[in-house]
Amino acid sequence: MDKKTLNRMKKIILLITLCCIQCCIFAQDIDTLIDIKGYYVTVFSKQEIVFSYEQKIKQKNGLSYTTPIDYKQSSFFIPVQVGNRIVCEGEMVIEKILNYAQNDSIYVIPNAHNINLLKTINIITTNISKEICILSTAMSFSPYYEIIGNDEVLFNCTYFEGYALHKPIEAIEKKWQDYLLNVCFIDKKMENAEFFFIVKINNYTPYIEVPQIKKWLPYKSIGR
Repeated sequence: MDKKTLNRMKKIILLITLCCIQCCIFAQDIDTLIDIKGYYVTVFSKQEIVFSYEQKIKQKNGLSYTTPIDYKQSSFFIPVQVGNRIVCEGEMVIEKILNYAQNDSIYVIPNAHNINLLKTINIITTNISKEICILSTAMSFSPYYEIIGNDEVLFNCTYFEGYALHKPIEAIEKKWQDYLLNVCFIDKKMENAEFFFIVKINNYTPYIEVPQIKKWLPYKSIGR
């Protein structure tokens, strides 16, 4: 075998090796990412929201008014489908909104408050600034929704479809586990916790259609 042929074969072998490595990396990414669909919800006290709009009316009328500084609220993700498994549908969504309880499946929405930690512990290794902007912007466009027959809560909601990175807690370095639970506002040790980190959004909308849920129009039921 002459030198020229030998060099060509080496290049071919190197190319095949690189392709195999790339395929393995790609396959690993696909294996660890899971299709996910669901609702990102922020729930408020209806009384507090109504009060804030009443104060705006007083301000417009030149009357003495109070400016609310903060609202009681809670934000969480309600999965509808994870992989091929239907998790929640129909009226179950309403039940989850009214009686949300954290279980061993923890769905993490990357945002400005937790992204640095997620990068530090190598959970998020790619640029997902687009996803962070999508979620924050979509929530700002969401109207207030109310559940028919319930006069206690209002909520903003964004429905999205995308991918989540699945990691059981034991796959995360032990020294970071408590930090991660803390940034997810979980105040207890969860040995069987499974994390789903939202890393890709394909479709989203802040306008939802769910039975027994309707848009709440702030000035319709408030006196002028």
